Amino acid sequence: MLEFASSRGLRVAKIFITHTHTDHIFDFDRLLEKTKAQAWVSEREPLRGAEGFAPGRDFQIGALTVETRLTSGHAVGGVTYFIRGLAKPIAIVGDSIFAGSMGGGKVSYAEALKNNREQVLTLPEETIICPGHGPLTTVGEQKRTNPFFAA
Repeated sequence: MLEFASSRGLRVAKIFITHTHTDHIFDFDRLLEKTKAQAWVSEREPLRGAEGFAPGRDFQIGALTVETRLTSGHAVGGVTYFIRGLAKPIAIVGDSIFAGSMGGGKVSYAEALKNNREQVLTLPEETIICPGHGPLTTVGEQKRTNPFFAA
């Protein structure tokens, strides 16, 4: 990530954590050290070096609005970051939903299903879903084809 940003002349100024499972924060300390970025995480999953927030908070980054939505179930404080202000809206979902699947309900399977239905699949159909693992997809595609959610 650092090499990618550097090769494109980008500076990492903010870090948004979807959830604190080890595979998502393994190199968090090094990323903080190298970037000096401000980091954010759900108040339900405190993380040293990151400021906690209550899901439902919006962040403004230039012309972008980052709306936070609680998508717990896979993780206690799972958060989806819904970003508007680009050509198409984007949802950074962590492990709450994948292309053709969903994250396990490690905390509560019922809660994970409910939050995905109410917090992710209610977004505009053209919203690009960026899961923590696997390929990009869209809300519309998941509503039509994901066996966990398709009618």
